[in-house]
Amino acid sequence: MSKSEDPSTSSVSETFDEAERVLWADAGSGYDAVYASLCAYTIPALLDGAAVSAGSTLLDVGTGTGTVARAAVARGARVTAVDAEPSMLDLARMKAPEAEFLLAVVPDLPFEPGTFDAVAGNFVLDHFGRPKVALRALRDVAKVGGRVAFTLWPAERSAGRSVFSRTGAATEGWIPRQMPPLVLADDYPRTEEGLAGLFREVGLADVTTSVIDWDHLTTADEWWMSMGSGVGPSGRNYQAQAPEVRAAFRETYLRVAAELTDEDGTLRLPYRALLAVGTVVDSE
Repeated sequence: MSKSEDPSTSSVSETFDEAERVLWADAGSGYDAVYASLCAYTIPALLDGAAVSAGSTLLDVGTGTGTVARAAVARGARVTAVDAEPSMLDLARMKAPEAEFLLAVVPDLPFEPGTFDAVAGNFVLDHFGRPKVALRALRDVAKVGGRVAFTLWPAERSAGRSVFSRTGAATEGWIPRQMPPLVLADDYPRTEEGLAGLFREVGLADVTTSVIDWDHLTTADEWWMSMGSGVGPSGRNYQAQAPEVRAAFRETYLRVAAELTDEDGTLRLPYRALLAVGTVVDSE
């Protein structure tokens, strides 16, 4: 991801956040069909890290279509969930009707300081133009002694996460997607050390990190749905290409996917995520 040369330019982050919202606009059903099951693998470890149990009050940040909220409700937690995309929330309310869902944009949260026992987010940190500002705001709405837990895609891409980028790089005429830059002062390395440093910098204590590896099992046709329906960054970028480039991309994708497909037709996509957990020690 490119970085800004001017760390004091607040409009940079606003542009990034706006671009993120455009990428995911009206994408609720497409996300739920393709990516929700992929991202669900880390949820047990995320909720364990946040110490979510019966009676806990949890803020689920960037809930998407409500998979984390549903899992937390199943543990007996009292869940409030926020997302910036209405189509996601429409599906989330059906998936976890016991939870409260609100349309909200971080860091502008409608909560008083010290409201929640835990704050958690599954793969949401990369959607913030100013991650340090966002994480401080999320820390503030947790109680002293409360847990803050987030998962993150690391900078080093696994084979599964590289399928579409590999396909694009091997497709003649492919134009890569360019996102607006982050504010340099708010950026951090997408590594275990970098994520732990981010947590400590915003004032969290007892910070721990861990790595989660898994294989996501799907099929080449099912995984292609995100391209065909224009879901997320890769899908939006695919839809923006010229028709002949899209056709070439499809052919290249099938060759790349074949390398990761078992004899029975299962597309086996290795993924890796980082999990960081910290404890709120004051309400500054």
